[in-house]
Amino acid sequence: MIRINPALDAGQLADEFAQSHGRAQVRDVLAADGAEWTWQQLAETTPWGLVFNDGARVEELSNAQLGRLSPEQINRIYGGVIERAKTQYQFVYHIYPLSTAYFDPGADAPILRFYEFLNRPETLDYFRAVTGRPDIRWAMAQATLFARGHFLKSHSDLEPHNNRRAIAFVFNFTKLWERDWGGYLQFYSKQHDIELAWRPTFNALNIFTVPHDHGVEMVTGFAGGRRFAITGWFRTDDPPGAFGRFADG
Repeated sequence: MIRINPALDAGQLADEFAQSHGRAQVRDVLAADGAEWTWQQLAETTPWGLVFNDGARVEELSNAQLGRLSPEQINRIYGGVIERAKTQYQFVYHIYPLSTAYFDPGADAPILRFYEFLNRPETLDYFRAVTGRPDIRWAMAQATLFARGHFLKSHSDLEPHNNRRAIAFVFNFTKLWERDWGGYLQFYSKQHDIELAWRPTFNALNIFTVPHDHGVEMVTGFAGGRRFAITGWFRTDDPPGAFGRFADG
């Protein structure tokens, strides 16, 4: 069902990735039917939670936990996020943790099929070839939804002690996103200038080596859409379990 667009030339993509110093965008990355199916699941069936950080501690609320919060409690969460963002690293957005949910027998969201696609041997082989990283073992991923006021401040994606993140990826599934709505994936120079920014674009893959200094621009208060993506890292350590949950792929 979900597959890489067969019209793409993996050798050409590998050349482009190497020539751009490990940072590239691939338009129409998936075959059209799989891209449309994935967008539909993100828009209609995925049980979104919320993730944010309080200093070094990451707070992740499931869809059920989020639904039990009062408006006052939600306002306090967002108030704390904005206050901390003035002086420190901060993020807030909706999430469905694909890597965790995939190995939970009680989780049955259809979007988990996309996660299995990422970890098929042929998919991993494809991205090993494109990125020049034969040591890639598996993909860790999350589904994300950036709504109004959501953002992700600048960071490098490096893990602090024993980095096993080789390549970061963002599969975009955002339709009809206007350029003034924010939500761009931004890359920064050593002088903290924006040297490159990619608009949320349907069926476009953003891929880059770790580390790269980057962030997600805050989605404006007048944005008229939802920024859907599946993001994560191709990793070089051992996966947390075996893949092959869905017999039909």
